[in-house]
Amino acid sequence: MGQRSLLRHVRRVGAFGASVILSTVVGLVAIPVVISHAGTAAWGVIALGQSTALLFGVLVSFGWGTVGPAMVAGLPMADRPQMFLDSLVSRVYLFLVVAPLALLTVWLISRQLPAVAILSCLAYLFPFLGASWYFVGDARPGRFLVFDTLPVMLGIVLGLAGLVLTGNVLVYLTIQLFMNLSGAVASAVLIRSRSENTPGFDLNLRRAVQRLGGQRHGVITAATSSLYVNTPVLVVGALVPGSLALYAMAEKFFKYGLTAVGPAVQVLQGSIADPDPARQDSHVRMAAKYAPFAAAFCALVMAMCIPWASRLLSGGSLEVGWELSVPMGVIFGAVTVSQVVGLACLIPIGQGKTLAASTVLGAAVGVPLIVLGALTVGVSAVAWAVAISELAVAVYQIAVVRRYFARKSRTSGASVIK
Repeated sequence: MGQRSLLRHVRRVGAFGASVILSTVVGLVAIPVVISHAGTAAWGVIALGQSTALLFGVLVSFGWGTVGPAMVAGLPMADRPQMFLDSLVSRVYLFLVVAPLALLTVWLISRQLPAVAILSCLAYLFPFLGASWYFVGDARPGRFLVFDTLPVMLGIVLGLAGLVLTGNVLVYLTIQLFMNLSGAVASAVLIRSRSENTPGFDLNLRRAVQRLGGQRHGVITAATSSLYVNTPVLVVGALVPGSLALYAMAEKFFKYGLTAVGPAVQVLQGSIADPDPARQDSHVRMAAKYAPFAAAFCALVMAMCIPWASRLLSGGSLEVGWELSVPMGVIFGAVTVSQVVGLACLIPIGQGKTLAASTVLGAAVGVPLIVLGALTVGVSAVAWAVAISELAVAVYQIAVVRRYFARKSRTSGASVIK
């Protein structure tokens, strides 16, 4: 990798990192404000609504959020806007079907403050109509910041102001809903208006459904991954409601951790794929080799930080102990590996099918263990169930990459990952 190329990647990491820093800071500020003005119960219910939105949102994004960046990066510049608008039409139709199901689900699960759960779920479904994945694949961190990150963050900031002034948590969520929708609309308008050939909206329902066929591996990957990542909050909310806020707090740090490593993953998604097979193999080999070491460090930091950070952010109302922070650290490390190896490595080498298979494996292992843990031991067992499933996914994906290079070594003498 030349110096110019390295500097370009560093700049992109920094630009995407600006979005991460902004979203993380605003999100962390929101936690104590919401807890102090609406209470820990309301904060836990908001987390329940968000998790439900994340679970059903993968059916709205239908794989584009997972494999979309690589797809965009592989297209000629002139063809990218039409691809995005075609996906948007398909996703709007999906939203009209999925949103009622998501709202019904969160209403059935929520035992307290159902209106808060429903509005939170709807507000966090709208970003799945956005263009974050497109801006990543198009290597446009500035647009990612302005048209994806800023609307969401402004929604939180203005919503917090509304909450402080009115004391009504529904005002907080309504403002977020409006801003999240505005960001999705603004992104679509920008992409269409800046296109060379002004692409159109193909509203034909049959063709919109046909486009979903090519996304089957991406949506299987995203849906099953989301299933065992977001199911725990739903299960805890339904079976151990008294521990909902505590588990949601621990999980919040895990999700912030994923946000923090997001810029690196986004840059890798756009840089590992290469028209030169030799260079691409070299990139894949290096990423797969070093990802576990970086992930182990991330896991340790996460486990150490959660106990004191949870106490700090909640003003002493919630304190996550080691029984939750340790498995959350393991989860974070394993997911970091699967983000790099799965999304950035397997897709370029044509292993989208095995990527989907790895997440199915994780769901098959994790979901039964999550329910069993909630029914028997409690929230700590739920966290360890997720950790076991994520480790299974990471190990499987690394094994796939090793087999890929082992096959190549038998035919071309390429070296395997050591």
